Amino acid sequence: MRYPGRMELSLTEDQIRAIVAHLAHLRAAYGEAFAEPDLVEPNGDYFPDEFSLDPEGVDRLLRRMLGYAPLSEDLEIGLGFIEPDGEVKGGGCGSGACGTGGLKEVARGGAVETEDGYAALVHVQDVGEPAILTAALARAAGRIVLFEADEDVDPRDEGALSELTALASGLGLILLNGACVYKKGCGGMKRHQATFLGLEEIALGLALFVRATKNKPGVVRRHLEVTQKETFDAALEWVDGQPALVAALADRPETLEDGVFPFEEKKGLFSRLFARKSSDDEPSVIHVRPRERSEEERRRLAEAKALVDEALSEG
Repeated sequence: MRYPGRMELSLTEDQIRAIVAHLAHLRAAYGEAFAEPDLVEPNGDYFPDEFSLDPEGVDRLLRRMLGYAPLSEDLEIGLGFIEPDGEVKGGGCGSGACGTGGLKEVARGGAVETEDGYAALVHVQDVGEPAILTAALARAAGRIVLFEADEDVDPRDEGALSELTALASGLGLILLNGACVYKKGCGGMKRHQATFLGLEEIALGLALFVRATKNKPGVVRRHLEVTQKETFDAALEWVDGQPALVAALADRPETLEDGVFPFEEKKGLFSRLFARKSSDDEPSVIHVRPRERSEEERRRLAEAKALVDEALSEG
C-alpha cells in the first residue's frame, strides 16, 4: 500500500541495473564469500573496542571492520593518513605497509596497494566525525576486497564499486549513515556526503542486500536518522515490488550479471516506475556507469521489456 506524500526513488533504470549487476557479479563469481555475510551494525556488539582519536584507535577500528569482510587474516594491511595538503603519512600498525614508502598514489577507493600488501587511506579531517570515518574505512575494506579478487576496476568507478563491494560484504548500513551527514558550519548546519555513491544508490543496494540475505529491515531502521530512514523505506518498497529480481539475486545471481533483465510493474499502483530528471534538473550523482551492451544483450533486453509490456496489457 502506498501512503500519500511518501517518497519514491528518483534513480534511472540504468542506474539500478548497474547496482544490481555488480552485486550479482560478486555473488555469482565468489560464491560463499558473499552468500551470507553479517549485516554489520554500528553498535558495541560489532565494535566493542574502545576508540581513541589517534592512529592506534583508528587502526583498531579498521582491523575490526576488515574482520567482517571476506579477507584473509594474514594480509598485510596498513593505515595511511591524508593531510590537507595531500601528503600521506603512515600510522597505526607495526607492519611495513603503514609507511609512506610503499604507497603509489592516493586512490579514490580509500585503499592502495603497497609493496607488502595494502593500506587504507583516511583524511585527517574526517577522523573526528564517526559516520564519515567509518564510511571511509568501509570503502577501504571494499577496495581491498576488489584488489584481492583481482577485479579489473576502471579508476573512474573505483570509489563507487568499492562501496558496493563493502555493501555486499555487510557494511552497507555504515555506508548509508555516511551518505548523509549534517555538520555545523559557518552558515549553520550543512549536509555532507561522505560516500561516492548517492544516498538513494546506497539505500537501494542495502535494500537488495537485506532481502537477498533475508535480514530484517527493522535492524537497519533502528540505526538510521530520518533522511536515511525515509530513503531506505522508499528503496525497500521498490525492491519488494521486484520479487523475481530478489529471487534471482539470492539464488541465480549469474543471470543478472550483465544487467539484462526485466523489471516488474504493478499496474495501477504507481504513476511511474522511475522518476526522470528533466534537462534543467541537477545531474545525477551516480558514479557506477553501465558498460556498453552488445547487440545480443540489447536484443535480449528488448525482448524482456516486450514480455513485461505484453503481460501488463493482458492484465
